[in-house]
Amino acid sequence: MIFNGIIPVVPPVCIRMDLWHQDAVSRGTLPGEWAGLSVAAIEDRLGFCRSARFRTKPHLEFPEGWVQKTYSGCNHNTIYNFPGDTLRKVEGRTHDQERAGMRAAVLKYPVSSESECRALLRAVERAALVSDLGGFAEFDAKTGDAGMPLLILGSCPVHMLMLEWFGYENFYYALADYPDVLGELIRAVERLFRSSLWSEVFASSAELILHGNHFADATTPPPLFKRFFLPYFHDFNSGAHAAGQRVLWHSDAAMGSLLQLVLDAGFDGADCLATAPLVPERLEDYYRVWQGRIVCWGGLPGIIFHASFPDESFDKYLRQLVEFISGKAGFIIGVSDNIMPGALWKRIALASEVCKN
Repeated sequence: MIFNGIIPVVPPVCIRMDLWHQDAVSRGTLPGEWAGLSVAAIEDRLGFCRSARFRTKPHLEFPEGWVQKTYSGCNHNTIYNFPGDTLRKVEGRTHDQERAGMRAAVLKYPVSSESECRALLRAVERAALVSDLGGFAEFDAKTGDAGMPLLILGSCPVHMLMLEWFGYENFYYALADYPDVLGELIRAVERLFRSSLWSEVFASSAELILHGNHFADATTPPPLFKRFFLPYFHDFNSGAHAAGQRVLWHSDAAMGSLLQLVLDAGFDGADCLATAPLVPERLEDYYRVWQGRIVCWGGLPGIIFHASFPDESFDKYLRQLVEFISGKAGFIIGVSDNIMPGALWKRIALASEVCKN
């Protein structure tokens, strides 16, 4: 409905609370009658739409024996025995971070030199891009009318390289020091996405697709976005539209300089849209540029659910949000990025009360 430009009487509310719920369950802090309930059951009772997310992260799969994983304390080590060079990746997290469901941080990226980049390029030529969409249809059926499942594909080719193989810093060094080899690598990975992933996604029953994340002024600025992101997403989004699908990106970053570019790329929605005080942009700033052509799925910064944000300010924020979006197309009330551990239950309940009225 929202993605068809229809303006509802009451704006839909779809708030992610997985991390908060996991932490509350582990600590035994779910209040009274809500103790023992799943996230889905809590969403139903609060009158929220189901935050139904099906993750299938495409990843490079190399020939058998090329990848070795070891563990040292809290650190996870991945050794890539590629022809011509050996690459290493180190990830780590504390026990508290693991308990809270937080992903490990990358402590050392695999590629930081031209020889390592060449080794990865040679390995990609022998690799397959693997993604499993097999369970999506069943997930869709189980969700039913409670929500519209979001098929999550993760990053585009160049961003996958930045986030998983180089790190932003090393990627920018590579762009300056050995742009030709880096360019070959980007094109090789993109060919795998286009040949192995696109047709499977476009043939799926998914109506909403999440592809792309963390576009940001600082890390994916306009010149880089125009060169590497815009052509890819223009083609992908066009293919999805031809298949009757809508495409969103995960937008919990400061991206004021990219607002027109994501519109040019043909995106239909901004998932977990970050707003002030997390980023400089307000919901009004996004709407001024997009005018309902990109659905704003957000508006509630996760930080306002914590005790450090005054009660009266929280109530005022909620009511101003509902007032602003009332009568306008292109809004789903959501949180950027997730209601985090330590958030106050009374704030979540109040969000339900105010946003449903």
